[in-house]
Amino acid sequence: MKPTQPREPRTIRRRSDPDDKEGEALNNAFDLLREMTSARRLSTLVRRPTRAEVLLAADDYIAYFPLDEPPERARALREAVLTWREGEEVPQAVYEAARRFCLSLGIRVPAGGRENDDGYQVRAMDRDTDDAAPPPEAEAVGAPRGYGDASKKAAQLAQALAGAVNVAELLASPSLWAKATSWPSREHLVEHTDQLLSAFGTALDQQKFSAPARRLRGLLSAWEPGPEIPADISKAARELLAALGIEEPPGGWDAPEGPLEGPSNDNA
Repeated sequence: MKPTQPREPRTIRRRSDPDDKEGEALNNAFDLLREMTSARRLSTLVRRPTRAEVLLAADDYIAYFPLDEPPERARALREAVLTWREGEEVPQAVYEAARRFCLSLGIRVPAGGRENDDGYQVRAMDRDTDDAAPPPEAEAVGAPRGYGDASKKAAQLAQALAGAVNVAELLASPSLWAKATSWPSREHLVEHTDQLLSAFGTALDQQKFSAPARRLRGLLSAWEPGPEIPADISKAARELLAALGIEEPPGGWDAPEGPLEGPSNDNA
């Protein structure tokens, strides 16, 4: 029998995206936080993440991920990490909190369990699937194929949410809309709403925003954008923003000059 070749120690992948700093931060945060799911994973790294690095990664998820559960799990992980003293063994509470964090993103538990995950299978999956199209069944449910696809999925969710929020903020403020010299097409508005609805797959109905997003989508599909926004569309857009946890800005949506801190119209 051919002897087993020793495996090279792993390194944590770092990505760079000058055009999307928040997406870059989320991707890099996920790649680091998934290493905290087991002592075995940490043992195969060239260098174990420091306490400060783990706290920073958790802070990035808390700051940038726009849904409720993953940031809540990141906060719980952060609290667990605060009990870890640098130079000592990682507390079991940190591993458990990291596993719950991964589950909140829809990441499947490895076949052998997270405690037996050494990270090498994940690295092979990353290499084999980075440029591959997702299988139809995975694409249909909107779920990551595994760790290798998870950070991509997180970035896709963030992108879908950002596009929908930009559109909803514009629709929520009639005065801001009225300042535009041209208007996005109906297809453009519906597309961003559809991207939000499709990004979550079978988990959509568990999201608080699913009903207002569907309601807004239905109204937009029957409207030809023009100088004025129908009141029911503005109301639906505000309900969607509220469901996403976005508060009414200072001055209110109906301020004559628009919200004091006007929403971005980059996607319009």
